[in-house]
Amino acid sequence: MNWKYVVLPLLAVGGIVAAAVTVSKQSKPVPVPPPLVPPAGSPFAGRVSGSGIVEPSSELILLGAPVSGLVEEVPVVEGQRVKRGDPLFVIDRRALRSQLIGAEARLQAAEAKYSQAKSLPKPETLAQAEARAEQFRAAVNDAQGRLDRLLAVGEAGALSRNEKPTREFELANAKARLAEAEANLAFVRRGTYPEDLKVVESEVAIARAEAESLRTELDRCIARAPIDGTVLRIEARPGEYAAAGPGAEVQMQLGALDPLHIRVDIDELDAWRFDPKGKAVASLRGGRQQSFPLRFVRRLPTMQPKRALTGENAERIDTRVMQVIYAFEDPNAPVSTGQLLDVYVEGADSEPAPAPEPPASIPPAADAAPAAPTSADGG
Repeated sequence: MNWKYVVLPLLAVGGIVAAAVTVSKQSKPVPVPPPLVPPAGSPFAGRVSGSGIVEPSSELILLGAPVSGLVEEVPVVEGQRVKRGDPLFVIDRRALRSQLIGAEARLQAAEAKYSQAKSLPKPETLAQAEARAEQFRAAVNDAQGRLDRLLAVGEAGALSRNEKPTREFELANAKARLAEAEANLAFVRRGTYPEDLKVVESEVAIARAEAESLRTELDRCIARAPIDGTVLRIEARPGEYAAAGPGAEVQMQLGALDPLHIRVDIDELDAWRFDPKGKAVASLRGGRQQSFPLRFVRRLPTMQPKRALTGENAERIDTRVMQVIYAFEDPNAPVSTGQLLDVYVEGADSEPAPAPEPPASIPPAADAAPAAPTSADGG
């Protein structure tokens, strides 16, 4: 009998059995210790839960550059409270300032021209025109007198007949000069014609509009606070280029923190159970067990895709949510904008939920693994 045909199969079978026993022992689950701090639980039995992100009551205001250019100044710091109209950051204004100087000079010239037109007639010009008219009036009288004396001589001599046309010419010339002087006197007395004054007024209005346009552009270089609020984040830095227009980067974030709001995402499958009159609390995530009562503000009328993620393994992301806005009743709640909290809303006919049991101590290592703790949001 050949023993190798008996021993080798037995050794193979023994190896297979030993390998199976080893794999079976190593594949046992590692005992999972209970959490050091129990997870936050709902105080309501029939509740609707969701995750909420803390936000300003004004919602988050994203401020961009009003015009493109280098950032000249940032007079605020993060966390500073500002009033409506306070400057937040300033874009370089040197070119506009130089243009404004020229526009203001042109405005002053136009206004001086308008004042000059309205002041007519000037006393000196009027007196000069009156004196000139009086001078030519005297010349007419003199010419008329010489002609009358010549006509009184009659046909006494040939000289009078030759001088008569000369005297008549001198009289006509003097009358013509008098008429011109009186017309000039009337023109001076009338001053500026209304039509001419309107032209000058238009020149003043154009110059004033140009200067005002440049002042407006200068003011647009200053990004001002649209509301009373708190500066939450600053991205603008002096010397950096800030672009304006669609798609430009956000330069500053602003919001009103009194009171704080929380935007809660409620799954569309639970939306029908939501009761706006029910009590609501927000709980901190992590080790600290603390809850804050909430006050209902409003509910958004449309469903939208879920965007705020909690990071849990069993979280659904291919769903739509109903967003509800609540306000913290405690103005000194230790939360910050952007913080993620668990929110529980009392449903209809709900009863207080039993208090969570204290965590059990970690058992010694054993072959069988203890049961995993039930999630606070389970069921």
